[in-house]
Amino acid sequence: MKTTLRPSSATVQEKPLGLETQKFRAVVKKTVETLGLKWIPIAGKFSVNTKEIGDSARKLSICEALDVVKRKNVILTLSKENCTCRGGRHFTGLEIVPIETFAPALTTKKHRVYESTDIALASMRKQPQPVKRGEFFTLGPLEKFETDPDLVFLFVNPAQADRILGLASFKGAEPFVYYPASSICSTITNVLAKGKPELNLISTFERRAGRWSPNELILTMPLKNFQAAVENIPNSGYGTSENRT
Repeated sequence: MKTTLRPSSATVQEKPLGLETQKFRAVVKKTVETLGLKWIPIAGKFSVNTKEIGDSARKLSICEALDVVKRKNVILTLSKENCTCRGGRHFTGLEIVPIETFAPALTTKKHRVYESTDIALASMRKQPQPVKRGEFFTLGPLEKFETDPDLVFLFVNPAQADRILGLASFKGAEPFVYYPASSICSTITNVLAKGKPELNLISTFERRAGRWSPNELILTMPLKNFQAAVENIPNSGYGTSENRT
């Protein structure tokens, strides 16, 4: 299905485009304007059936797909057939494999994350493991989604990350665990397993592709946490409460 290209800025257009509906436009607009986001929020949703939504022909890794959606505001659907990264297929649950099969790749000269395969395995076993949630994983601008997504991704700088997490914690804060040496795609498994937001620092290896600025982070949240953050904007000091007279 053809999707509509838009400029890459976070400015929310006044008229709906393509699959865009009114469901999430207000919260997207409010978030972008309050936090001064450069990029609009991205939604991710699992499904058994694509229902012809999104471009499913392009062959991309998870991090490449997020970058394309971020810059071009298109809808993409990934499956085990067109997701080119083995780790991405694993961590999204599109094709779960024993971690023993790709742990050695984390010790190579090109991608030397861990000292040895044994250490890689021991580290990975301490992290949440993926669960199959569908045959397809669709990524696109949140404002274009007609149904509730499973995840919301925000590309933020440290100051913006602090504000959105502060907003989400207005009615109660809970600690969340950070997993060092994590890939972008692993944040999908982590957030779904914990049911809590996660801040991904974007690894050195992924930054080498040149898609991410040095001060750019990825904040991934369950939809309920994102919606709570937006609802708290008028009342929280992380939002606009100090601007009220």
